Amino acid sequence: MKILFTSLVVLFLCSTTVNAQNYNIDASHSNVQISVERFGVVNVSGRFKAVEGKIYYNKADASKTNANAAIKVDSYDANNIGGEQAVKSKAFLDAEGFPKITFIGSKAIEKEGKMYLIGALTIHGVTKTIELPFSIKGPLLDLPTQKQSIAFNASITINRQDYGIAFDRKLPNGTSLVGNDVEITLSILAIAE
Repeated sequence: MKILFTSLVVLFLCSTTVNAQNYNIDASHSNVQISVERFGVVNVSGRFKAVEGKIYYNKADASKTNANAAIKVDSYDANNIGGEQAVKSKAFLDAEGFPKITFIGSKAIEKEGKMYLIGALTIHGVTKTIELPFSIKGPLLDLPTQKQSIAFNASITINRQDYGIAFDRKLPNGTSLVGNDVEITLSILAIAE
C-alpha cells in the first residue's frame, strides 16, 4: 500500500511538472518582427534578433499563463542599413536612450474563444497596458535539448505615437513618410528550465 501511494504521488508530481512549467525564450529560434507602412505605398519589415525572457505556461489552465521578455533595440535588422539606422535613431526607437523594449504579461483571459495576455508593454520609455492575443503549441519534446518546449505565437498592432515616437514628416501630397500603425508579430520558441 505504501509503494502504491508513493507511486501515485510521484506520478502526480510529474504530471504537474509537465503541465505547469517555466520556459526560457530561445533567441536563436525566435522571431520578433515589426511591419510599418513607408511612403504610403509599401509595408517594410524588420526583426529584432536579441530577445530574452521567460514564459510560464500551464497546459491544464492556460489562464495562469504569464511572461516577461526584453528585446534589445540595437539588434534590429531590416536587411537595409539606412532603414536600420533610422529605426535605432533618436527620431524613432532611440537605441541609445532606450536600449530595451520590455513586456511583462501578468495574466491571461479568454474572450470569444481567443486567449489574451494582459500586460505592460514599454517602448521608448513609455508603458501601456495591452491585451496581446496569443496561442501556444505544446509542450512537445525539443530533440536537441531533450527538454519540453512550447511555441508562443502572437500578433498585435500598436500606434507608435502612443509610445512617444512622434516623427511626423509628410510628403508634399500630405502622405506620412512613416505610418503610425506598427504590426508586431512574435514567433517564440521557449525551452523548459
